[in-house]
Amino acid sequence: MEGLSKPNTKAGRLQRACLGLLAEHEEDGAIPTSNRFLFYELESRGIIPKDYRTPDGTKRPRTPGQDVSDAVYVLRELGIVPWDYIVDETRSLSRRRYATSVFGYVLDSLEGARIDLWDDKSPPLILCESRSLAGVLEPIASTYLCPIASTNGQGGGFLHTDIAPLVEEAGLEPLRVFYFGDLDFSGGHIEDNTYGVLEGYGELDWERLAITHSQVRRQNLTQIDKKDHRFRPARTFPAVETEALKQVQIQQILTDALENATSVPLQEAQEAEERQRVQVQVREVLDSLEHE
Repeated sequence: MEGLSKPNTKAGRLQRACLGLLAEHEEDGAIPTSNRFLFYELESRGIIPKDYRTPDGTKRPRTPGQDVSDAVYVLRELGIVPWDYIVDETRSLSRRRYATSVFGYVLDSLEGARIDLWDDKSPPLILCESRSLAGVLEPIASTYLCPIASTNGQGGGFLHTDIAPLVEEAGLEPLRVFYFGDLDFSGGHIEDNTYGVLEGYGELDWERLAITHSQVRRQNLTQIDKKDHRFRPARTFPAVETEALKQVQIQQILTDALENATSVPLQEAQEAEERQRVQVQVREVLDSLEHE
């Protein structure tokens, strides 16, 4: 393929492997994805190692994850893969919408108007340990009108200032929380910290959707050794990271949980939304004819 590195080179092989994997994601409906997910899927297939090491076993500074990012960048730069196939959860753009009039603003907003799926109660809160996972789950959360956030490790201020108000808004009803995190020593501490902070603001109905011991057993997921650098010297603990599951599997886990929890089935709500949009548009046309 023109522009790619030669097929018999390390870079060329990885570029083609990433292209093939992205094609699978497209077929599975798992787009957008993230470089982190691509890395874990390539690593699980034996295409790349977890890390690069010298002959004496020392880790090299360069990581396979960096090579995956470079390979995907080449595919995007050449136009072979659309830029929006990959989410970058570390950066964001803030823009304000506007129109020539308030009436025009309302009409422009009509297509995005949504109907409550949760019977006037607080929707489930989706919490992810990693930013990359939150990035690929955000479209599903948005579809079901649910807040989603990543803790990005053991959070402090962010949990108190941004997440805790959602617990308080739930009032006397326990706030349902769907949690995604690694199954390891550090991941357990992160989840415990998050739960501990939030339960100080109200009752929680907490459920870990992934990754669980049951999922590890049923799907025979690979356990790795993960260093915890909070110890001196660093200690190694067994771990199964969330991305050990395929992206499409994790997305389906969340979709199923939300569909089972919702007060109004999504399809029913979307059909009602479309009927009401048509009604508003008809009224707008009739009003304009009356004033001609």
